[in-house]
Amino acid sequence: MMKVSIIGAGPAGLSLAYFLKGRKEFDVTVYESMSKPGVKPCAWGLITGIEGFLPIPKGSIISEIKGFRIYLNNKLIFDIRNKEKLGYIIDKPLFLQKLAEDIGDVKFNSKITLKDNKYYLNDKELDSDKVIIATGHYSVEKSMTIPAIQYITDYEIDKEVVEFYFYSGLLGYAWIFPDREGSKIGIGGYAGVDELKERVKGILKGRIKQFHGARVTDYGVIEDRLNGNYVGEALGTVYAITGEGIRPSIISSKILADSLIDGRDFRKEFKKSKLYWSLNWHAKVLKMSKERDPNAVRLSKAITSSDPELVLRFAIGDFNRLDLIKLFGRSII
Repeated sequence: MMKVSIIGAGPAGLSLAYFLKGRKEFDVTVYESMSKPGVKPCAWGLITGIEGFLPIPKGSIISEIKGFRIYLNNKLIFDIRNKEKLGYIIDKPLFLQKLAEDIGDVKFNSKITLKDNKYYLNDKELDSDKVIIATGHYSVEKSMTIPAIQYITDYEIDKEVVEFYFYSGLLGYAWIFPDREGSKIGIGGYAGVDELKERVKGILKGRIKQFHGARVTDYGVIEDRLNGNYVGEALGTVYAITGEGIRPSIISSKILADSLIDGRDFRKEFKKSKLYWSLNWHAKVLKMSKERDPNAVRLSKAITSSDPELVLRFAIGDFNRLDLIKLFGRSII
């Protein structure tokens, strides 16, 4: 039996443990330094696509998303409604807590340290055959991340709609997502925190109940971590243009779990996945924008002047090469 230690009880770490749970060939333990899961702030959006292999507890679903609005310089460009749901707003801490309870062997308040290439818990070497890092952006170089800030307010928005705000002069975007009571209003991008605060003032509504911030990985897949010892945001599984991380992190865990169960090479399995391909194209588009269009004029125009269904497919990683040409022109290929 292989003893597997997973460091980090976020979406990637807990879903990986869930996928390996009950397999007689694995003895899995999750270690989390915090006292509870889901501490890192985010907008709690989860696109559909994981329900077939990871259950979403009904109690953790705040609302189903069936529409989105896109603004450019605070002017409404698209207001799209679907009959079918596009995703969910979930109570992320509750979702992860339910997952941890289902797994069972999750140890909170357990900080793992690395010394001389060995992992320790309370100065005692970790008894493990395999250690997998799922600690999100905390294990990623700062240069591979960008700042994001978010306000929680009592402003009531349509529970079935999310809003995205793009700006000339900012490589990044702002958002308004529904919460159980009120909204999450935030912004992230290539700017200092003070500039982000100033830009988001234009859409900040309601009484502010809480303010917080975090860094988000936007580098793309970190190639030298494709060794089966990293998963989720620690591996770079965040869509660089949109910042979506929960769903791709869970999918990366499914690929790693299947690789371990089937005895396959994770690097090969991951690199032939649609997730790897789409994550890297997001990163490539972002890199080209930073080099050729630092004020994001062309990127903002491409997003706000294209077919919204095409923009949506790109945003969630469900696109192909022809879609890229339609969005950004042949120079992207």
